[in-house]
Amino acid sequence: MNNICIVGGGSIGSILAYYLYRAGVNDIIVYYGSLESVKAVESENGVFVRYNNVDHLIPVKPKYFKEQDVYCKFVINSVKAYSVEETIDLMKNITDNKSLILMIQNGFGSLELVEEKLSDRIVCCGVVFIGAERISRNRVVHNGGNTIISGCRKIKQCIELINLSELFKKGGCDFRVVDDIDLYRWIKLSLNAVVNPLTAITLSKNKIVLSEKGLILAKLILEEVVEASSRFGYKLELDRLLKLIVRNVENVAENYSSMVQDLLNVGKTEIDYINGYVAKIIGSKSINMFITELVHLIEESMREKLRADNHGLH
Repeated sequence: MNNICIVGGGSIGSILAYYLYRAGVNDIIVYYGSLESVKAVESENGVFVRYNNVDHLIPVKPKYFKEQDVYCKFVINSVKAYSVEETIDLMKNITDNKSLILMIQNGFGSLELVEEKLSDRIVCCGVVFIGAERISRNRVVHNGGNTIISGCRKIKQCIELINLSELFKKGGCDFRVVDDIDLYRWIKLSLNAVVNPLTAITLSKNKIVLSEKGLILAKLILEEVVEASSRFGYKLELDRLLKLIVRNVENVAENYSSMVQDLLNVGKTEIDYINGYVAKIIGSKSINMFITELVHLIEESMREKLRADNHGLH
C-alpha cells in the first residue's frame, strides 16, 4: 500500500518529491501524462533536483496516468490548472473517502472543479511559493523559496492535512496550515496576475516587472484584483500587494516565470485561471481581459511559428 502519490511530475511535483524524500519517504509514486517521461525517469532511477548548485537524485516510482492499481492515502496534484479535469478519474480511482487530495494549482477554478467532482473526498488546497524550472523530463532546478500555505475550505480542522504538513516540515519545507486558504489564494493570484503575463507578453525575465512601465501596468492589474477580491469579502490593499510583488520579484529577478517557460515550450498557459478569472468578475472591458486575450494571441503565434519551422518556412 502506497501512502503518498504525486499527480504531475513537472517542476513543482519533483520538488515536492525532494522534500518528501528528505523527510524519509522512500516510496513516492509520481504520475506522468506521457510514457516518454516515465521511461526517462526509469532510465535514471528517479528525478534530479538541483538545489544550491547540487544535484539530488530522488528515487521516485514513475507511473503512467492510466496505471491506476494503487491506493494513496495522500494525493498531491501539481499539474497545470488546465489539465486538472483530465486527472479527476485518476484521483478517484487511487483514493477513497478517507484519502486527502491536495490541489496546488495557480488561480481559481480548478480547485472548485475537484471539490464538485470528488465531493466525497477530503479536498484541500495548497498555495505554493517555490521557484522552479523543468530542464528536461527528469531534471528540475529549485530556484528558491520553500513555503506552502495550505487549508481545507470545507473542513474546519483537517487532521490529515496537519499530518501531511508535519511530514513536509521534517523534510525542510515551510508547510503551513491556515483557516482561510482563499485569502492566500487571492494574494498568490495577485503575484501571478502581474508577474506571469508581463513576463510572458515581453518574453522577459522577471525583472521586467520592476521597470517603470512594468510597475505602471502592475498597478492597473492590481486595482482590478483588489476590486474582484472585495466581492468575496476580502479587503486587499493595493500598496501592500505591490510591495509584496516587488520584494518577491527582486528575489527571483533573473529567473523566467512559469508562463514564459510555457510559451517557450509552445505549451498552454494558465492565464484563464489567473487574469481571466479576474476578468470574469470585473467585466469584458477590463485590463485583465485585454491581457488574457493578448497572452492567448501569443500562444497562437508560438504554435504557428513552430508549425512554420517544422515545414521549413521562415
